[in-house]
Amino acid sequence: MLSHLRRWSISLVGVLLAVVVAGCGGGASTSQPPPSPAPVPFRTEVFLPNLSFPVTMAFAPDGRLFFNELVTGRVRIVQGGVLQAQPFAILPVQTDGERGLLGLAFDPQFASNRFVYVYYSDSSGVHRLVRFTDFNGVGQNFTVLVDQLPSAQIHNGGNIGFGSDGKLYLTMGENGNPANSQDPNVRPGKILRYNSDGTVPADNPFGAGNPAFAIGLRNSFDFAFHPQTGTIYASENGPTCDDELNRIVAGQNYGWRPSYPCGDTDPNFTAPLIRFNNPSIAPTGVAFYTGNVFPQFTGSLFMVDFNTGRVRRFVVNESAGGQITTNEIVVDGGFGQLLDIVQGPDGFIYFSSTTAIMRIVPQ
Repeated sequence: MLSHLRRWSISLVGVLLAVVVAGCGGGASTSQPPPSPAPVPFRTEVFLPNLSFPVTMAFAPDGRLFFNELVTGRVRIVQGGVLQAQPFAILPVQTDGERGLLGLAFDPQFASNRFVYVYYSDSSGVHRLVRFTDFNGVGQNFTVLVDQLPSAQIHNGGNIGFGSDGKLYLTMGENGNPANSQDPNVRPGKILRYNSDGTVPADNPFGAGNPAFAIGLRNSFDFAFHPQTGTIYASENGPTCDDELNRIVAGQNYGWRPSYPCGDTDPNFTAPLIRFNNPSIAPTGVAFYTGNVFPQFTGSLFMVDFNTGRVRRFVVNESAGGQITTNEIVVDGGFGQLLDIVQGPDGFIYFSSTTAIMRIVPQ
């Protein structure tokens, strides 16, 4: 699945130090920034070993951990720390190349409607967005919401998630054809936006009936919503350069196209927040941390990658267009090729590799 993910080199962004100078009486005083929270020592432990490519994870509002197995087509559940023997669902997936069981999300009204959404490569050769109803850990009432979406052996994207606007967002890679990314009228190479029933919102930026929300993307593996503003932050995989973290804004074009030049600075396209080159890292899962177990991490954006197996932490200044003020490595490899990262209801940070799920816990 990940053999053709975008490759980058690290371009470190310096730390922005804000000093506020305010008038005070006849002179001026300098207001110091508030003290940083005391760091909580942490360690990383294996939470669930011996798994089969847990490519996407999501915690249900009731605390259960659901995850997709890319190749088996099984949606699995962990309840009370125990992997349940019965899968939530088994889907007939096509698994050549990067195809498989991809995205997973819960309806914002899950507590009342029990809806679980899945995006996958159907065995017939297309992508489907479908919905199940959760009945005591078993998916029933299989409903196809969006059918016949293009599929390819490479660059399928495939993560899904609900924004604060109640809309369902979906990443779709350009299926190995860079020209797709610049054509707003085809689905590949985009982040798409749907209503929860699979119809297209009337206020989408590229016109009525068009699900495209942002274009010019190569293969965005995952995305997360800023906890205060709802703005999308997405990982993006380059060819042999320019793996990226992007701030996704409605209607904008992120520049992937035929004959794309590494280190592209064309002002007609929206620049990434950060690029990674040499070595290529193949960025995968991203998640904002909003818990209080690790106060030094609260508000941070975490990202994992496939090639180096690192967990990175960024502090983004949303009011400054997502400017990165902190870029650090929290886990420096040692757990394999990483796929996804999420925050648990316990405030711990969970991330997956091709064979296991780990978590970051207090020391």
